[in-house]
Amino acid sequence: MTSPLQQRSRFLGERGAVTWVTAVLLVGIAVAAYLTWVWVPIYFVNYEVKQVVRDYANQAVKNPADAFLVESMTHKFRTLETEPVVGEDGRIHKVPVIDIKPQDVIWERTLSTVDPPTLRVAFEYSRRVTYPWIERVDEKTFQIDMTFDISRPDWGPAR
Repeated sequence: MTSPLQQRSRFLGERGAVTWVTAVLLVGIAVAAYLTWVWVPIYFVNYEVKQVVRDYANQAVKNPADAFLVESMTHKFRTLETEPVVGEDGRIHKVPVIDIKPQDVIWERTLSTVDPPTLRVAFEYSRRVTYPWIERVDEKTFQIDMTFDISRPDWGPAR
């Protein structure tokens, strides 16, 4: 018959052992953390791009100067994030991650008397995805196609 001490030490040994399930879970958590570290900043900048588009669509409600709004919006995209790139002279230069030209943006304002006036903003841009440690580079293309109601709100009679 085994003593309680022998039985207890046998259970401790089994409990502290690393099984294949534990190893797979740890590898899975490490891979998920790595991909989160690589991809979350890219999608965060994409969210910021959508917020900038919404901001300029809201400005279009009162400002009919479409060319000015598109130029300002594309300039704002270039200021969202930069990345260091080695230039031809061997020096490191900061280059905008999102470099969209005004002619690349579809900015369609439809003024209708039946339906509310709308604004359609559409463009696409590509992001370089760099995977550290494994030295792999991919490219992800984001497509933005948003339609906004740009009718002026009616808040009722003025007080």
